Amino acid sequence: MPHIKGKNVKFLAPDQDPTEEDDEDEVQLLDNQADNAKRRKSFSETETIETFDKENSPMVRLEEQMKLQHLEELQEEFDKHKPADIRITQGPCRPDKIVKRVPGCMNLKEFQDVVAKVLGTYEYNDYLEKLFTKLDTSCDGYVDWEEFLTYMMLLYRENDYLRTKKDIPFQVEAVIRHIVQNRQEVTTKIVAVDAPTRYVTISKEGAMAVWQPNMAFEKTYTVGDDDDDTSPQKRRFKMWVTDAVYMRNCEKIAIGSTGRDIRFWDVSTNQYFEEFHLCSMSDVPYCFDYYYDPKSHNSESILIYGVDTGAIHVLYFLRPVTQLFETPFKSDGGPQKIVMQELPQHNKYVRHVHLPNIHPDILRQVRYMPDSASIISSSACSKSSIVICDTNNLKKPYVFKIEKGVEHFDYNKNLSILVTGSMDHLVRVWNPYVPHKPVAILAGHATGVIGVAIHEGLLQVFSYSKDAVIKVWDIKEHTILQSVILQFPSSLHSRMPDHGQFPLHLQPSPHDALLVTCNDYIGMLKLGRVDPPSAKTMATTHDTQLCSAIYNTFFKQVVTGCDSSAIAVWDIETGNKAIVFNNAHGDEEITCMMFDETMRRLCTGARNGTIKVWNFQNGHNLHKLEPAVGEAEVTGIMPILDKKVILSVGWSRLLTVYDDADGDNVYVSAEYNWKGGQLHKDDILCCDYCPPHYLATGGFDGEIIVWDLETEKVFARLRKGQPTNVRKQLEELQRLPSREGKRGHEKNGNGNGIGGRPNSRHRTSHKVPSGSPVPVDKLLFLRGRASVKHTVIEKAILLSSEAGVIKWWNIFVNKPEMGNFYAPEGLDESVLAMCSKPNNSLLVTGDTQGVIKVWDIMDYCVKQLDKIVKTAPPLECYWKAHDAPVVSVEYIQHDAGEFVLTASTDKTARLWTPDGHFIGTFGQSTPWNLSNPKSWTHPKTPWSSEEENLIPIAGSGSKEEEKTNSEADDQKTDEDDVTDDEEGEESWEESEEELEDAMNGTETESVRSNSAKTKKMKLRPKSVAVVQESKSKVPRTELRLKYRAQTFPFGLDRSKTFLGYKVEHELQRKQRDRQGRRQLYGEIPVKQTARFGKLCSPYQALTTPVFEDIRIPEHLPLSQRMINKGYSSDLLTVETIQHMDFSYGGPDTPPSSQQTSSPSSKKPSTISTGRTYSNLSSRNSDDRQSGKLPPIKSGRSSRLSSRQSTTPGTAKKWPTVVVTESDGP
Repeated sequence: MPHIKGKNVKFLAPDQDPTEEDDEDEVQLLDNQADNAKRRKSFSETETIETFDKENSPMVRLEEQMKLQHLEELQEEFDKHKPADIRITQGPCRPDKIVKRVPGCMNLKEFQDVVAKVLGTYEYNDYLEKLFTKLDTSCDGYVDWEEFLTYMMLLYRENDYLRTKKDIPFQVEAVIRHIVQNRQEVTTKIVAVDAPTRYVTISKEGAMAVWQPNMAFEKTYTVGDDDDDTSPQKRRFKMWVTDAVYMRNCEKIAIGSTGRDIRFWDVSTNQYFEEFHLCSMSDVPYCFDYYYDPKSHNSESILIYGVDTGAIHVLYFLRPVTQLFETPFKSDGGPQKIVMQELPQHNKYVRHVHLPNIHPDILRQVRYMPDSASIISSSACSKSSIVICDTNNLKKPYVFKIEKGVEHFDYNKNLSILVTGSMDHLVRVWNPYVPHKPVAILAGHATGVIGVAIHEGLLQVFSYSKDAVIKVWDIKEHTILQSVILQFPSSLHSRMPDHGQFPLHLQPSPHDALLVTCNDYIGMLKLGRVDPPSAKTMATTHDTQLCSAIYNTFFKQVVTGCDSSAIAVWDIETGNKAIVFNNAHGDEEITCMMFDETMRRLCTGARNGTIKVWNFQNGHNLHKLEPAVGEAEVTGIMPILDKKVILSVGWSRLLTVYDDADGDNVYVSAEYNWKGGQLHKDDILCCDYCPPHYLATGGFDGEIIVWDLETEKVFARLRKGQPTNVRKQLEELQRLPSREGKRGHEKNGNGNGIGGRPNSRHRTSHKVPSGSPVPVDKLLFLRGRASVKHTVIEKAILLSSEAGVIKWWNIFVNKPEMGNFYAPEGLDESVLAMCSKPNNSLLVTGDTQGVIKVWDIMDYCVKQLDKIVKTAPPLECYWKAHDAPVVSVEYIQHDAGEFVLTASTDKTARLWTPDGHFIGTFGQSTPWNLSNPKSWTHPKTPWSSEEENLIPIAGSGSKEEEKTNSEADDQKTDEDDVTDDEEGEESWEESEEELEDAMNGTETESVRSNSAKTKKMKLRPKSVAVVQESKSKVPRTELRLKYRAQTFPFGLDRSKTFLGYKVEHELQRKQRDRQGRRQLYGEIPVKQTARFGKLCSPYQALTTPVFEDIRIPEHLPLSQRMINKGYSSDLLTVETIQHMDFSYGGPDTPPSSQQTSSPSSKKPSTISTGRTYSNLSSRNSDDRQSGKLPPIKSGRSSRLSSRQSTTPGTAKKWPTVVVTESDGP
């Protein structure tokens, strides 16, 4: 027999005596059933709700399959439902208490039976249990018809919104540009040319402007009268452009004007120019249309134009690509003039057909129908507004009569519809062959419709009226989908702007844009979503900064909120989006979110102080809590289920209480009856709740108060708020320049009062200025420790984050602070997010650098010591998770494992494993399967497509680590080879090796030993192994994480070293230079460039040429000095030249054959004077044999050798010697 808070509960049948007991029908019931006499009224809100799971789900939801008949039967069942009364057994000596149940309120079993009766099957019972939890937002175990109807109405509104949103073509604002070249004249026509795509606007006075597809102005031309006759007798008038058409196959634009002419401009090149000028026409051409065969561009093409007399003219160009008209030889430049009366002379290329009396008035528009060789024309005449006539006059024309005529029309052959717009503010849809009655009349414009266009792909019609309003109509349902008011400057302040003859142009794929002209402005509306995310763009969760991401354990979903006041619900098992409701708080930023204890309701707070309670499964706003004081930001919300209240804190500095007992009360006012008083003197930045009694609040001035919820009194005041030291602030401002100091003051948010400082997650600098108190950024209760009553007094159960320092508090002793340590990686950073594992064995922190750290806190601050612990707990692992500050982190225990949920101001919420494996970003295009690690993004990171480079840990011996070691060694070897090839950089090579060791992780001990130094440096994106030995003596293998290397991807430019930015880039520059030299001179043969060792340059440009033997030519001319020496050209040999004497002393006797010794077999030559040339000294002979050359000295400066000739009066001198590589001549 089930018990509920000591009471036995059971049902009684309607005809059963209350005194009888029936133990078989006992059921569980909540306490508030007896008091809940009134049921919740249904109401709707204006929030935009969008669901996403219907299209991705393999089966359609049950409530979507219900038809009107099912709903009527279900309502009847609720109306006639008469539940059994409830008997509550109060004890053996007291009579049972009978509680009357409210008719129409069904519990889960009754709800399942009723739905099964209506649908005729019980196969939906499992799904109905989940649906019942969505309907029962009050958690009383009952659902009535109004709750079910409210849910269904919201569901249908979601479906309508999704269908409409899916069909809405314009989802971004129009891009409006001012056409300065028009000189305040209206634009007559927009023409789109191809290859490349350009938009050409032509004004009424002939100003032609060329625009790029992104609406960037490119160039301008002038279309005008080129008559050089300026005589005063000739009357002058200015022509106006009436229409223009693009001739795609021949790449020309035909422009008509009131000068009764047509100008043909060539646009095939980058410079447009006028090529032909067809003039002297009998009537003014007012509208054009052009047709050609897409399969044969040079086949016959048709140019149709309607004139002011109501007739239609057709020009058949026989070979348009080759030539439009005859081009006789002419010496002058400029366009070729062709008189209309001389057109028969050009019959080789063109022929003319005249269709008279089609309309009695000016033709507004013409369109050619190639299938039936017919022409559609329109005019403002009521008797012949639309005429479809045959070009050969073989068929009877179709005449459409509209009271105020037709200003513009569009025709689509595939859809077989004709759409017209008239001055009677109506858009009509016609069958082209049924002129008597339109298929549909679309009313909605306030002024005349001057432009219509059919989009075949979207099955929509775009209409444009004179008041600059575009309306989108559904062709099938004939309903309006969207209205867009274009904010042209000329249409503001209820002014009626001016328009040209053709203000609307629909550009097909791939640009997909609707262009509109108004006065001298042009606007472009892109169809569909603009700039879809490319493969290189990182996925984002929201379009603005996130405030939080929280996990719902009941529905297994993640809820995220952002500054654009949008709330999204995600499926954690796949990462798909389930539902989004925008404008949750209007235009105000969402600042905090929290689930109630039942996990059924979501509470959100905004920057203006408002709080809303949601059924986040369907976007139903259950309650609206009024602000406590003005527009004071809400920083914390705590729904207390036992007391049936909702507590909130924020910049109001108050603990505000809201009554949560009445589920029907939509607007709940704030109560100021907190018994403990309002003790905070500055803004309250954070709070946390420890069931069942404790509530902690932290202020901007550093004050931390622990409250007892039972008495609403202060339980412990851990620290009082510190006032601002004005003197230190003034000294700080005096040290800084005035502008810099003011800017820093604003950035750090030192201002007091409501709205005086930015939110913590929005601050660009987290350094606490001198003289200012250290704010409390985050509070966290260790609920696992607090639940153990016999040891809770000795342990620290409250954590506070203050300027990056994590402080540990024991709220039960006089000296509460037990320990503190600095958690962020860099200086002047803060920790804005903290969470712990449910058993409090691990602490997860997220700092303002986007780094997540996991700490082992099982044995940290668990015993009261005499002094404060200042060492950090063992660091399990850490990784770079975001590019911006982490604003929330949550430890998730799921059936598939344990995970860490993070959210940041970089617009993303991501899911990780506790050891840093990246699972995915909520909002990415590819879903994941939480149970299948192969579907995770790991080993990739959010910033790279490469695998993580993990640093091995000494002693692990895994294959992955051995592979990483080998890769590191290979990299080091390659870099060492590069350094060996360079000369003169020995000193840099030594430091380079040290850098490579740090980069490749070969010395992890040195990295760990310098951990204190690395904290002061900027964190670099490289895998870092953090190994710490645990001091715990208790084995807890299930609580320990594997020590492993973690990856730190810091954006796109991810460096590899902790040694500093400049040193790293200098190393990279050296390596790039060496690699470049290797590529340039890598194929130089060493034997060729270094034949004499290192004396030669290693560059190919200085290669030594190949040595060759030199032959002395015959009859070598001799100088007078050589002749005086006694030499003859007939007797010169190589040996003679080698021993030739060039001294300025007396003429020596040339060596004789007896005195000359040569290794050559050839005989030495003799001179006619009979004197012989002496041999080289023995010293010179030794030098030649050793490969050394004797010094070259002149005869004047040479000294007498110690080995002089014994002949008196003669002195032996060093001769000049020429050495060659050849052994002989």
